[in-house]
Amino acid sequence: MISACVIPTVKHGGWCFAGDTRDLFRIQGTLNQHGNHSILQRYTIPSDLHLVGLSFVFQQDNDTKHTSRLCKGYLTKENDGVLHQMTWPPQSPDLNPNEMVWDELDRRVKEKQPTSAQHMLELLQDCWKSIPGVAG
Repeated sequence: MISACVIPTVKHGGWCFAGDTRDLFRIQGTLNQHGNHSILQRYTIPSDLHLVGLSFVFQQDNDTKHTSRLCKGYLTKENDGVLHQMTWPPQSPDLNPNEMVWDELDRRVKEKQPTSAQHMLELLQDCWKSIPGVAG
């Protein structure tokens, strides 16, 4: 009976957002530890520090690309004493506020009924910008 209450999780990517970066970034292919490391360096940490300051708490799930030595090492070394990381229980989408944003984005795009892959990309960007508090 418990299996009826369990929803499988998706372990591969497509899109990401970080804090209030105001942009939605498309990830080509499958995101791995190297791609995640690049996103942390270029967007996530600088954006969060700029927008929130030293008091922000960094949150990410326990996906293997997030917990890789490369990414953990970067978060520890580059942000020593600055970055506060939230301890995250495994497989806990109910605690992740990002899931609510993805759900809202999904609803808005489906309402517009994309007719092609290109149309879907355009709708994702447009709908992303229309979600209050996320992109503007």
